[in-house]
Amino acid sequence: MPTLFRGFSQRLATPEQSNIFYHIPRAPRNTDLRIHRIADAWFFEAFGVRARSSALICSTDFSQANSYGATYRIYPDAPAVMIYSSSVKDFHELERDLGEHNESNIIKWLTQKNFKMVSSSEEIDSKLLGEVMVICETYKALPRT
Repeated sequence: MPTLFRGFSQRLATPEQSNIFYHIPRAPRNTDLRIHRIADAWFFEAFGVRARSSALICSTDFSQANSYGATYRIYPDAPAVMIYSSSVKDFHELERDLGEHNESNIIKWLTQKNFKMVSSSEEIDSKLLGEVMVICETYKALPRT
């Protein structure tokens, strides 16, 4: 079972956390807004969740998470679902992989990446080194030991 990590811009005061994006959608920090909206709609159609705007973006790769700041191990509280692709290390690959960022190309890229939805991190491929979108209302964030 891979460990889920997340980097935060500042240290957390308590392990018990609320996913601030669960009820109020995130605005993308590093992704073009058009790509974000198209992908969010695609994830909603495929999995019933707006994975790009309501998920806690985590990674099984400590160094990837650590590049975003103070890094914690993440333990989602039930009910939770996780969406990932073993062929996507970072969602930003979409922008690098596509020549033209039109809706057709974005949807084709998403479809070809074979995203999976699981309800436990134990179900995630143990060799995955990459991004996991965690949809949960609350979670525990423990410092890396």
